Amino acid sequence: MIRAAIFDLDELIIDVEKIHKAAERQICLDYGHSFDALSEGLRLNSSGLRENDILERIKQELKLTASLSEMIQRKQALFADMMNNEVIHPMPGVLEAIKSLQMHGYLLALTSSGSRPRVEMVIKRIGLFDTFDLTICGEDVRYGKPDPEPYRLTAERLKISPLEGVVFEDAEVGVQSAKSAGLWCIGVPNPAAATVQDLTQADLVIPDFTHFSLEMIGRVQKGDWSLSNCQV
Repeated sequence: MIRAAIFDLDELIIDVEKIHKAAERQICLDYGHSFDALSEGLRLNSSGLRENDILERIKQELKLTASLSEMIQRKQALFADMMNNEVIHPMPGVLEAIKSLQMHGYLLALTSSGSRPRVEMVIKRIGLFDTFDLTICGEDVRYGKPDPEPYRLTAERLKISPLEGVVFEDAEVGVQSAKSAGLWCIGVPNPAAATVQDLTQADLVIPDFTHFSLEMIGRVQKGDWSLSNCQV
């Protein structure tokens, strides 16, 4: 029986992809390079990857001599400044879905590839800081998504078996991580994503959280494949 609902953050609960890319673009400029000099995959399809891993790839591709820790600090400062100038809104229906799950007694966890300072800043900003029973961030794991470690660690710390947890994900690497860890997964695509994500490995894909209902969790955990692995 599913007892826990586990959420990704970026582009699932809140769309901040443009802010991330603007910060990464500025970092490249800071070190005398053009963001467009990066490979297409790094520029357009880094959704779901850890911030540290993205910056490490930027460092390698541009052959930068700056330390990774320096780049991380710069990215966090840029992101914070840019966030202060943005009016941000949670994705449609996501707060209602979280509240419904909470009211019905589900454990709630956040499993993000982001750094803890940034993750906490964002969830404070949207009023969710005290909502989650557990928050796992990029620095809590040795390997980020698509490796199963982030979601496996989440299940362990929630003290649930993998089949007792359902993950909500917007990114292909996140779905791969969740399924490899043995959890159920519901894909929720971000229509504004720079690159369309392949979520077909998820047990269920819904257009957005306004289409979510608790009945979906029940049907997925009962193996009702009329819903699973398909668009609703």
